[in-house]
Amino acid sequence: MLLRLKKNVLLVNAIFFLGYAINLHAQECGVLRYLANKSNGVAIKGNTCGVIDDIALGSEFDLMPGARLWFKSQMGTDAQKAQGICQNRSSDTISISVNSNQLPWIKPSDLVSCGSWTNNKINCSVSKSGQNALSCIIAGNSSESDAKLPERTTSVRMRSITGLSQNGLDSAKEQIVLAMEPDIELCRAINPTNTKIKISWLVEKTGQVNEVIPVTKDSSSKSQIDKQLIDCLTAVIKDAPYPSASEAIWLTHQF
Repeated sequence: MLLRLKKNVLLVNAIFFLGYAINLHAQECGVLRYLANKSNGVAIKGNTCGVIDDIALGSEFDLMPGARLWFKSQMGTDAQKAQGICQNRSSDTISISVNSNQLPWIKPSDLVSCGSWTNNKINCSVSKSGQNALSCIIAGNSSESDAKLPERTTSVRMRSITGLSQNGLDSAKEQIVLAMEPDIELCRAINPTNTKIKISWLVEKTGQVNEVIPVTKDSSSKSQIDKQLIDCLTAVIKDAPYPSASEAIWLTHQF
């Protein structure tokens, strides 16, 4: 009888520990979502989540020279609406750790000079007197407790467009650009420039975009910031969901 009681106690403890471990892993897994379609030059280390775009606490992003990282929070009612972007402007790989399950979630790992997060922005350099090496911005308020982040309404606005056609094209384009506005604002915030960028892109009948062409007089004269902005906007345009089109249609807009 005593032996059976001990076995039952051990079984209950094992079930309790297993439940605790599963709950702990659930809390640590999926702190952030990695937005691969809009990112480039990023490698992920130490991620224990089973789904590749779910990022666990303790993971690291390695940003190659010129790389751009997009991420989105998944935990908490308000936090789910937060989206961030980091740009590596240095000639070296920069590591960013996911060190918290609360905003701002990430911390540059190997830069000697980083300012503090202010208004959900941080800038880092490789030395105190060096040029900016890394910039990160999160769309949202600096205080997590009272953050009132804007709703991502892309899918709602896109669903209001029944299809793309030459008739009513201007109105449809306006809604498409408006739906992309939160991402466009992040691209411009991480790449501050007064340059207006005109871009044309081809929406296939399937709603896919594979061809994006910046309309510039002389691309070689563009600054590095302008080129990074164009690259960022191109990623946003390609990643946005589009309604099906009656035929392949070119859209042009000045961002």
